[in-house]
Amino acid sequence: MRWQILLHKVKRHATLGWALLLIAAFALMAWALSSTYAAREARFRHQVEVGLNAVNQLQIGAIAAWRAHEMAEAEMLSDDDVLATAVAQWLQQRDSAHEAPLRTRLRSLVERLQYSSAYLVDTQGRLLLDAQGPTDGQLPATESIALRQAFVQAGPAIVGLRQGDGFDSTFFSMLAPLFDAHGEAVAAIWLVMDAGTTLYPLLQGWPTTSHSGESLLLQQDEKGLLYASPMRQWTDAPLTRRMGTSPSRDTIADQLMHGVRGVFYARDDQHHSVVATAGIVPDSHWLVVSKMDTAEAFAEVQQRNWQVLALAASLALMLSGSLVLLWLRHAWQRERMLKRDLQEHMLWLDAAQKAAFIGYYAYDIQSQTYRGSAMAFEIFGLQPAPSATREQWFAAVDPRDRDRVWEENRQTIQEHKPLRMQHRITRQNDGQLRWIEVLGDHAEDAEAHQRRIVGTIQDITERKHTEEALERYRSALETQVRIDPLTQVANRLALDEALSQEWERAERSRAPLALLMIDIDLFKAYNDHHGHQQGDECLRHVALTLSSATGRAGDMVARYGGEEFAVLLPGATEEQAQAVGERLRLAVRELQMKHSQGVGGGVVTISVGAASVLPHAIAEEDSSSAQPLQLAAELIRQADAALYAAKQRGRDQVQTWNAQTERFATLNRKT
Repeated sequence: MRWQILLHKVKRHATLGWALLLIAAFALMAWALSSTYAAREARFRHQVEVGLNAVNQLQIGAIAAWRAHEMAEAEMLSDDDVLATAVAQWLQQRDSAHEAPLRTRLRSLVERLQYSSAYLVDTQGRLLLDAQGPTDGQLPATESIALRQAFVQAGPAIVGLRQGDGFDSTFFSMLAPLFDAHGEAVAAIWLVMDAGTTLYPLLQGWPTTSHSGESLLLQQDEKGLLYASPMRQWTDAPLTRRMGTSPSRDTIADQLMHGVRGVFYARDDQHHSVVATAGIVPDSHWLVVSKMDTAEAFAEVQQRNWQVLALAASLALMLSGSLVLLWLRHAWQRERMLKRDLQEHMLWLDAAQKAAFIGYYAYDIQSQTYRGSAMAFEIFGLQPAPSATREQWFAAVDPRDRDRVWEENRQTIQEHKPLRMQHRITRQNDGQLRWIEVLGDHAEDAEAHQRRIVGTIQDITERKHTEEALERYRSALETQVRIDPLTQVANRLALDEALSQEWERAERSRAPLALLMIDIDLFKAYNDHHGHQQGDECLRHVALTLSSATGRAGDMVARYGGEEFAVLLPGATEEQAQAVGERLRLAVRELQMKHSQGVGGGVVTISVGAASVLPHAIAEEDSSSAQPLQLAAELIRQADAALYAAKQRGRDQVQTWNAQTERFATLNRKT
């Protein structure tokens, strides 16, 4: 009897021991799952933050480039001695002969450079002249302060974004001072542009179709932060609404006012929790804030939270059932219980691998065979098997990466170093192209005298697609700021960059560089007669014809402004430039676009001014350390003078620059 009691106690303690063992195993598994999930959540959060910050930095760069371009335009006006002289003469005589060229220049700023308005103001801030003729009035107070600053610093002054003062929409303005030959202030040009068509589109592009993602332009002053761009959730005009703060200091405005920059978490003005990133636009009082609701940004993580809770609940139920069975059954079922527990652990491990798209493998260096988990075989598109040969394993590697993968594995084996690489594979079961990340390290079995490389394989295709999408968005954004939206040819910024590069290249190779300046004849009359929509269509047809008719790789067609185009011809002599110009002139005539007031038999025609220079000769004559674009201004001036001569001599022709053309253009412009 005593031995039966003793046997019962032994069985009871054994059952309790197994129960404790199962509880410990459950806790360990839960900890492992929790750690894996926490690591994945942190990695996913990091990816969201990096992507949002990349969007923010790209938009800040685009806005900074836009400001620099507009500032460069204003500086060119301030440095224009011819314009300053013409303004001084008109101020002395105030007659129509001196007024007409100034009105033409102001009109060209509006039509060619896309300014909303351009005014000539005197040194006291009185409005004197605009594109339509004489005007009156006084600069607003803010612009008057900027005018005094511009004269003091002898350079353009930016006023920034403003509302009101007679303008219907938010506008951005600058003041470019003009000085006579003695350095005395003569007047200034007040340049005004509509922010809705020039600045705000730079904030609208996002690489993903997010419902809550948006970028905001903020302007900081002594009272706080103003919304300087349109807001999705309100109809308030820009610069009329301030960002709200909170006593708990957890809003976006609170964070920004305390100097927080980069990625942070806060609440927006609609009390939504958001992940945001902020950066300063260089040389301005502007901040760009890119934000997205955390509910949308981390929706995938929230879904996985429920999955983990469901898995934990399932594990708890399974453990409870196991404990009941342990109390009901005795020692003769212990082996069966251990086997079932092992199977359960393997199922959990497979589930965790599938959730993370990770499989494990072991490569036997001596037998050159791979063993791996089911997930590892599934990633490669192979049927699960006890082992696979090296040739079977590497058959899935994309041919473009095969040599590199072979070399990485060879170095890992020979130099006994860890394996770290990413490459493409073609799944053998469905032919899909996937990206994988392979990690491995050496493991030695001293008793069996075996060397292995043990590691993990993870499918990172989605992460690669996200990185490629961000790269495509960055490239598209950089291209967008260099393409004219109407004609789809290069704009003035792209032309300036290409002209600077080709000038340096021609200077090094001592080759010529040619430029064609092209103007559509009597385009204003065409636009007035047919309407702006038909006028835009005419510009597009002419731009397409010029692009297709240049005939040489490396030539660039750009919209110079309004109805003017420029064609950059690297390596072209004066004769070659004239031949290209004649070919373009005839190509436009062949379009046979009707123009009742045209000069070429009732069709649209063009006038072409051609010039070719030797950049190395101009650089050798120039004693200053001028930049290539500044030296290239002589080429632009010559082509522009030739274009003027072509228009004055009857239009629909090609004129090349020479001393006679220069004298003709100079005399006619003076008269």
